Amino acid sequence: MIKKSIIFVTMLLLSSSVFSARVINGTILKSTSWTPADNPITVTGNIEIPDSIVLKIEPGTVIRFDGYYRLLVRGSLEANGENGKEIEFTSNKEKPEQGDWEGIIFYGEKSGGFLKNCKIRYSFKNFIWKSSPFIQSCLFTNNNYALYCSYSKSAKIIDNKITKNNFGIYCDYSNPLIQKNSITDNSYGIYCVLSSAPIVGDNNIAANSEKDIYMDDSLGKNEAENVNNHVWDLMKGLF
Repeated sequence: MIKKSIIFVTMLLLSSSVFSARVINGTILKSTSWTPADNPITVTGNIEIPDSIVLKIEPGTVIRFDGYYRLLVRGSLEANGENGKEIEFTSNKEKPEQGDWEGIIFYGEKSGGFLKNCKIRYSFKNFIWKSSPFIQSCLFTNNNYALYCSYSKSAKIIDNKITKNNFGIYCDYSNPLIQKNSITDNSYGIYCVLSSAPIVGDNNIAANSEKDIYMDDSLGKNEAENVNNHVWDLMKGLF
């Protein structure tokens, strides 16, 4: 009788763990939260957060992308992890590789929110277009573009670890605040083209294999070795 009870309880626990996982795809129709109770959340198609919709993700939640899918943010994404309870965005493959999933995309002037204490791995491109999210205390590793800013005038990228990506932070027509980050062991650390003028300061940008900081002529041919403090000395008292 005791053995049967143990077997029953074990089966119940296994059943609960299986059914607690969620499979997600499509458009989120109302503001909602993802929590660790749903772990792992498996994404089996593109996800869209429409304008005026808020997706909140709680500390310790794990999101795995089971293919080349994106999380498209037209509304608001609030991913608020904690030390020791980071939120993970990653590949669902047993042997993950760079570019397994498309990435997190903040798209348009009405999109926004923040990523705090998150781990973002194995994506192709985490894209910020005409949006100004707050990216803080996150780990970006094994992505093609850890962060790609396009027409983004005031995104804030602060206190992140950006390592082992192809491009650390890529900017075109963008002026993000890039402060107190560790940007190491990428192919390119910061890569700026097309009139980009980021405010860069107090970062550790080193050991990137191709170039720590690449600038085209957008800033009037600033020497790359001086760009890390471009404008920062004039503005650091504000932050």
